[in-house]
Amino acid sequence: MIKRIVFIGAPSTGKTTLSETLAKELKTLSVAEYGREYWLKHQIDRRLTPAQLLHIAQTQNQWEDQASLEANKYLFCDTSAFTTWHFALHYHQNALPELEKLAKQCWQRYDLVVLCDDDIPYDDTWERSGDANRYEFQQFNRDYLAKQRIPHLVASGTLKQRTEVVLGTLLAEYSSIFN
Repeated sequence: MIKRIVFIGAPSTGKTTLSETLAKELKTLSVAEYGREYWLKHQIDRRLTPAQLLHIAQTQNQWEDQASLEANKYLFCDTSAFTTWHFALHYHQNALPELEKLAKQCWQRYDLVVLCDDDIPYDDTWERSGDANRYEFQQFNRDYLAKQRIPHLVASGTLKQRTEVVLGTLLAEYSSIFN
């Protein structure tokens, strides 16, 4: 049985780095963010259509499902349909009903939700929308998790500290199975 761990957080909060680091540490897989790859190829004026955002969420789920067949105990997921839904709300003020459904259902796909904190420097690359949006997105994530009462772990500090807190949680959970 594979445990799926999803990383959420605003842009430039270290989701990719943490996901890949943990996968390497535990000799398993990290599922990349399909939306980033897709956006780089298909965006027009830094935007995607609602239908494209739905496609991203569907494909992300497919990538995760495929990777779970090859993962070793854990599967680290760099993003979720929730994040794609949030981008739809941000850019279009609504989302297609199918995307909204995927976003609501996504929490059932994961055994652990990790919110990557915004306490690291913002990496201002051309494809990102700015540090102000990072703060707004991060607050949306915090508020949503609290309002929906979604259990989650907050990963803060250096990469080493973030890695240790996630590993500690996973190992504590894993050892409790045998006690």
